[in-house]
Amino acid sequence: MGHFRKAVLMAAFATAAITHAELASKSIVVLQPQDLPQSAQVTGQSMALHVLGNGLTYLYIEQQQAGQLAVLDVTDPAHIQPVGVVKLDATGAFDFGETVNDSAILVSFRDGTGAALLDLRKPKAPVLSPAAAYLEGTRAEKLGQFGLVMANDTKGSGVRVAQDYSIVDASNPGAPQLLGTVKHVKTEIANESMGTTYLLGEDGLTVVRRPAVELTERQQSSYSN
Repeated sequence: MGHFRKAVLMAAFATAAITHAELASKSIVVLQPQDLPQSAQVTGQSMALHVLGNGLTYLYIEQQQAGQLAVLDVTDPAHIQPVGVVKLDATGAFDFGETVNDSAILVSFRDGTGAALLDLRKPKAPVLSPAAAYLEGTRAEKLGQFGLVMANDTKGSGVRVAQDYSIVDASNPGAPQLLGTVKHVKTEIANESMGTTYLLGEDGLTVVRRPAVELTERQQSSYSN
């Protein structure tokens, strides 16, 4: 249930109680842009999740179409923390692509000029590192753990069609509950382990949480420790 299909998020099984969100049901909590740090309230073009081996999770949002990167600590979806806003050495907007070696993400520039690596070895202070070997490709596929197959995407203009997403709780099929609508969603990311979905819309970031999944994940983590 971590994916949106037909622009609708539907939750059928969950029991956690919700106490603090403006848009909420017994199984879903919706954090709107105004509920999030100020850096998440800026219109963005693309985003990526980066999960570290120590359990920390960061969300990167490319903003302003000129290499401004908002960094959020989303390790605990109920308490999202701003890390900072990083200015990258980029001339235009880009899209996030494949993860490389767990310490970098390939990005492709929307104007078709090529690609580069976003170095995440310092996850709070990412650095854009262009490399000549990547500049001829605008689309990438992974080749094993460390390799990439680069290709020129002759079709791609980098333009994506934004859609409106309705968030519905259908845990009671006889009385489905519309929790809200996110306008002009450009991209989405789902963190399956935490049951969290991040939507990048015209007003900024919207976070859709499933507390029952979060609770299960924390219980499993406590057992393993």
